[in-house]
Amino acid sequence: MLVGTLDSASGSTGLLIVSGGNEIRSGPHRSMSQLAHRIAAAGYPVFRFDRRGIGDSAGSNLGFLESAPDIVAAAGIFRREAKLRRVIAFGNGDGATALALFHAQARIDALLLANPVIVGPPAAPEEPEEAEPGRGWMRQMIERVAVRRQVTQVGLGSELAAAITGAEVPMTVLLATRDKIAADFAEFLHKPAFAAAGTRVRRKQFDTASHVFAGTTDKAWLYERVIEALAEQRAP
Repeated sequence: MLVGTLDSASGSTGLLIVSGGNEIRSGPHRSMSQLAHRIAAAGYPVFRFDRRGIGDSAGSNLGFLESAPDIVAAAGIFRREAKLRRVIAFGNGDGATALALFHAQARIDALLLANPVIVGPPAAPEEPEEAEPGRGWMRQMIERVAVRRQVTQVGLGSELAAAITGAEVPMTVLLATRDKIAADFAEFLHKPAFAAAGTRVRRKQFDTASHVFAGTTDKAWLYERVIEALAEQRAP
C-alpha cells in the first residue's frame, strides 16, 4: 500500500513529484508540499507519494533502483483520479535518476530532472581481508571504497546515459551549480555517451550550493522552471 497526496486543480496537465533519497513526500523542510500548493494554485494538479517502505507507505524500502513499480502506480492513479491528459514528472537527486530510468514505463510526457545522482547505492560489504604488509589498513580501505564507487558510477552512469539518450519525451536538467552531486552530473553530461541526446536535453542552472534548492531565491527559481515546463506541455 502506497500513500500519496493530491493537490487538486482544474487543469488536465499535472505534476508528479518523485522524492529523492529516503525523504517523505512533503520534502525537506516541507519544500515539496509548499511547491505542490503553489503549482496547484496556478491551475495544475500535483501528486506526491511515499515510495514503499518510506513515510506512510508499507513494504520494504528497496532503494531508488527498485522504484519503477511505485512510479508506475503513482503516475497511473494520478492520471486517473485527476483526469489528466499529460503528466510532467519532477524529481531531485536519485528521484531524478529513477525518473530518467523508468519514465517510459510510467508513460510520463516530460521530465524535470534536478541534480541527478550518477552513483548507485553502496555495494554490500566485502569480507574482511588481511592488510598488505607495509601498507596502512586505513589507506587500503579508502582505496577499496574509491574503486567500488568508480565501479558503481560506471555501471549506473551507463544505464542513465542510455535512458537519457533514448528518451522520446522533452527533458530539462536543473542543476545547482555549487552542489557536488550536480557538479558530478554536469561533468558526466560532457561524456561522448550523451552526444546522441543533442539539444533535446535542455540544461538550466542556478547559482546555489543547496542540493534541494532550500533558499528563498532557490525556491522561486525552481517554481518558475516547473511552471515553464507545465505551460509548455499544457493540454488543449
